[in-house]
Amino acid sequence: MPTTATPSPARRNPALVTLDIVAGIVFIVFGIVVALGVLTTAISFGALHDTCGAGPYDGLTCNSTVLGIVVYGLMAVAVLALFLGFGLFLVNVIRKRVAFYWPLAGIVLTLVLFYIGTWVAGMTVPDLS
Repeated sequence: MPTTATPSPARRNPALVTLDIVAGIVFIVFGIVVALGVLTTAISFGALHDTCGAGPYDGLTCNSTVLGIVVYGLMAVAVLALFLGFGLFLVNVIRKRVAFYWPLAGIVLTLVLFYIGTWVAGMTVPDLS
């Protein structure tokens, strides 16, 4: 009875593997810098509520609940995207697959949600003119 063996996968180019790992590590370090920047900025958003005085406001203006959701949401996104990008990078390196794009995706996700959160936080600031 003949046996059917699965062919072994093609060997990866060592130069491309090295480039993949180095690029992933560079993206992880840059992701740490981006995450720290987002965390610092999100914490400073908490001081935006101090610009509100007494008086009735329309819509999201001086809404401390929305501002709190934005602050904690940005902090969670910064940390989770960094760790998920690192974790998936590590898993794909172990599985011997292309891995550099996972930290990059975490950085892009963090920046996109940071700008959306900044836009929403800006709507909670009263018009001081």
